[in-house]
Amino acid sequence: MRHLRDAWVRVLAGVWAAGQCGLAAAAAWWISTTVLGHSRPFFASVAAVVSLGLTAGGRLRRTAELSAGVTMGVAVGDLWVGLFGQGTWQIGVVVFLSLVAAVAVNGAGLAVSQAAIQACFVVALPRTPNSGFHRWQDALVGGACALLVAALLPPDPWKDARRLRTAYLSDLAGVLRDTAEAVRMQSSTAAAEALGRGRLLDPVLNRWSHALETGREAARISPIRRDKGDPRDMRLLPSLTRATRNLRVLVRRVTVALETGDSLPGELPELLDELANQLDPTTAADDAAGPMIDLAGRLDPERLGATSLSGQVVVAQLRVSLVDLLEGIGLDHDRAREALPVLRS
Repeated sequence: MRHLRDAWVRVLAGVWAAGQCGLAAAAAWWISTTVLGHSRPFFASVAAVVSLGLTAGGRLRRTAELSAGVTMGVAVGDLWVGLFGQGTWQIGVVVFLSLVAAVAVNGAGLAVSQAAIQACFVVALPRTPNSGFHRWQDALVGGACALLVAALLPPDPWKDARRLRTAYLSDLAGVLRDTAEAVRMQSSTAAAEALGRGRLLDPVLNRWSHALETGREAARISPIRRDKGDPRDMRLLPSLTRATRNLRVLVRRVTVALETGDSLPGELPELLDELANQLDPTTAADDAAGPMIDLAGRLDPERLGATSLSGQVVVAQLRVSLVDLLEGIGLDHDRAREALPVLRS
C-alpha cells in the first residue's frame, strides 16, 4: 500500500507537467500539418516534449535553452543531409558539428546533448521527398509551442518555494533540537553529528532561493499566475542565511566545549528548544515576533552564567541570530537590537 500511495503522490506531482507536454505536442503537430502543410511533422511534437519535459525548476529558461538546442541540431542535420545524404560518416560529422555549434552559442549541458541527439535522428530517419527544410521548421514550431505553454500555463509558481521553506525551517529546527539534546547528554559526538547536519542545509537554502526566482519569473509572464508570492519570503531568506551561519558557529562551539569540558549556560538547551519551536512550521506561533522578542530578552550573558569563553561565544551567536531572525519576520534593525538586553561592561 505504501508503494501505491507513493506512486499516487508522484502522479499528482507530475500530472500538470504531463498535461502541458501533451498539449504542446498536439498543438505543434496541428500547426505543422494544418498551417504549414507538412505531412508527418515528427520533429514538431518531439521538440515540444523534449523542451518542456516534466521538471519545473527554472522552467522558462530551461525550455528556451532546450528549444534552441533541439532546433539547432535539426537544422544542422537537415542541412547536411540535403548536401551529402545519409550514412555512417554523415552521422559522425553531424554530431560533431551540432555539438560545436551548441557550445559556440553558450548552450547548457542538456541543450548541447539534445542538439546532437536530434541531429542523429535527422540523419537516421528517412526524409520525405522534396521536403526541403520541413523538419527544421517543425522543430521551430515545437519549440515555440513549448515556450508558449510554459509561459502561459505554468504550474503553481510558488509551490516549490513553499515546500523548500518548510523543509529548510524544519531541518534547521531539528539541528537546534539535536544540539540541545547533546548538551543535556554532555555528548560531543551528538553535537558533532548535529553540526554535520547543519552543514548540509546550504543546498536546500540555494534551492529555495532558486525556487523564489522561478516563481517571480512565472508570475511576471503568465497571465493566469499573477500571484506575487509571500513577500515575507523575500525578506526571510537573506535573514535566515545570516542566522544559519551564526547558528552553525554556535553548534561548533558547543561541540568544542563538550570535548574540552568548558562550561556552558545551564539554560542553553531550553533556549535552543524554544528557538527551534519558533522556527519549525509545525510548532511556530502564528505571530512569531512576540515569542522571539521574549526569547531575545533573556539573552543576557551575565544572567545566564556565561562565564567561560565557550559560554560567551554561544550566547553571542544566539544574540546575533535572533537579531537576524527578527529582521526576517519584519522588525527593523534598531527594533530588533532593542529586544536584546544591554551588555554590561
